[in-house]
Amino acid sequence: MVQLKKIMRKEIILAVIFLSTAHIGACRSRPDTEREPILSHHEAEPQEKHSQPSAENAEPKHGDILTGEDRSREEGEIKVQGKWEFPVAITKSGMLWGTIEETRTGGRILAFRGIRHVRPPVGDLRFKAPVPFPRWDGIREAKKNGHFCPQHMYYKPDVWIGEEDCLWLNVFSRDLAVNKKRPVIVWIHGGNFVRGSAADYEPDYLLDEDIVLVTIQYRLGMFGFLSSEDQYAPGNYGMLDQVAALQWVKTNIDAFSGDVNHITIMGQQAGGASVHYHMLSSLSRGLFHRAISLSGSALSWWASLKRPLERAKKLARLLECPYDADKSKEMIECIRGIEMEKMMNTHPNFYEWKHLNQNQEPVNAWSPRVDPEAALSFMPNEPIDLMTAGNFQHVPWIAGITDDEGAFKGSAFFSEMRNVREFEEDFEKIGPLMFGFHDGQSEAPKMMARKVMDYYWNGKELTKENAKSLVDALSDSSYAHPVDTASKIQSIKSQAPVYVYHFGYKGVNSLTQMDTNSHPPQVIQRDIPYGVGNGDDLIYLFPILSGAFRPLPHDDLIFSQRFIQLFTSFATDGKPVIKMGEGIDDFVWHPVDPNNATHLDIGNEMRMDLGLPNHERMNFWQSMPVYWNSDRENYKPAPPLQDKDEL
Repeated sequence: MVQLKKIMRKEIILAVIFLSTAHIGACRSRPDTEREPILSHHEAEPQEKHSQPSAENAEPKHGDILTGEDRSREEGEIKVQGKWEFPVAITKSGMLWGTIEETRTGGRILAFRGIRHVRPPVGDLRFKAPVPFPRWDGIREAKKNGHFCPQHMYYKPDVWIGEEDCLWLNVFSRDLAVNKKRPVIVWIHGGNFVRGSAADYEPDYLLDEDIVLVTIQYRLGMFGFLSSEDQYAPGNYGMLDQVAALQWVKTNIDAFSGDVNHITIMGQQAGGASVHYHMLSSLSRGLFHRAISLSGSALSWWASLKRPLERAKKLARLLECPYDADKSKEMIECIRGIEMEKMMNTHPNFYEWKHLNQNQEPVNAWSPRVDPEAALSFMPNEPIDLMTAGNFQHVPWIAGITDDEGAFKGSAFFSEMRNVREFEEDFEKIGPLMFGFHDGQSEAPKMMARKVMDYYWNGKELTKENAKSLVDALSDSSYAHPVDTASKIQSIKSQAPVYVYHFGYKGVNSLTQMDTNSHPPQVIQRDIPYGVGNGDDLIYLFPILSGAFRPLPHDDLIFSQRFIQLFTSFATDGKPVIKMGEGIDDFVWHPVDPNNATHLDIGNEMRMDLGLPNHERMNFWQSMPVYWNSDRENYKPAPPLQDKDEL
């Protein structure tokens, strides 16, 4: 196993963007992501030293941002070592010195990167809840992204990057005017809880709208989710990192002209599931006011770790640590003291299916879990039980999927037909893994996988001609049915509106065009039309793949601007609207009515459609016992959907 330390930054970003379905990088000529943020302190004049980062002793001024001593000053300018510097944000944690960047239309962005808000989770803080970073004196530079969290490259899984000291966040705003209160969007990156970074998502598109954008980091993989199922290592450290970031935003975002009463959390894939988890967790109550889940739900099988103790014991054996049932404390203490490099080198041992010669497979070894034994419990009960009981934060919620979520995985799967033949020959093992039935000891997972095969491709040999049937099965099992079920239940139980969408816009570009076996990944033409896959919607929200799809063609650019308006208007007042122009009525997205369900069809045109998509396929999954309890031998069927008065 190799740690990738010295590599061009562009290659690092390109290499980590590809996740088990889609993980999107977004960087161009941006600050370095693999270097430590500058932490030197600078004394602001005229003070000699201050104990409070107050406006009085920092002397922020007003005016423009041109150079020259004889001009008025803009909020956020401050004198540092005899020179006026800009932008400087005065937060409750201390002063932060950022940089000036541009949106895709030339608008100004004030960027504050690599902001430390919690202590590095290293040493004794490994496998523990995050600890707030202490307030500092002087000015702290916030000009560079911090480290990636430890993660393996998608294109070459025996290579890994990152450092445990990886908890930081970025803030992007138009200005620092304290009399302006802009809606805030906090972006949580995807990556199956094992890959990704805040550095992958740049503000160039979203900051053309008048918002404040925050992108956050959280611990991944074993460092974020290892659990011994007891008080010694309850797990969910990555989720607690997200809570800590939201707490910092709530306390400090007004320093960036953000409105503490209009905070929206938004994420894709694992980030979308995280958003849904925060709606269900009591630890996140009051930290946000609206929520947006793209391609992710707390009900997604890949977003919930069952029997984590088994994986913890396996890791302990590999690291030569105690792993007996009565030695949980000793096991965790031993693992806590192991070098990060040695832990990362155990990664291939957790594969159950070697896929595409890259050791990639559809099973998560590490993800969130139900943690009732934790002193600081993030998820004390099963998500499905919290939802049906109405025990969640009742805030407006947007939830949806792309039309062909499994297209990215399918395009890689069918790139070599020997992968397909391997899948068919060993279906009783691989099938349950592909569709989230996991590894229970009973025959139930095999039985359910065979039902999927019979329903979607009628047991026929898979070819490029009927590849779409496997793509549909992957889409429905991993994304469509969990999101469909969650949105239906919450539209019934929530006192706030629920908005559902299906994204089918077919622009010029698609992630299914990316060849992940090359390094760096290349854009190629596939011989199968896979559809609009997981992550294709992000093409219109962020400048992804180091400019591979930039600039957007004219029609895609217009679509991108309108697509973004849906989310920024929602962040503003909870009502997603598109301004269509003078003399044209605004496009209004209507919430789900439990008695007359509708959804937004986001295609080449946007329109409201009656009913929810793929009704028959959703009924098939509704008949499958796909939500299981913690012992995973006794599968629990999805709860029946009843009228609002009956729940």
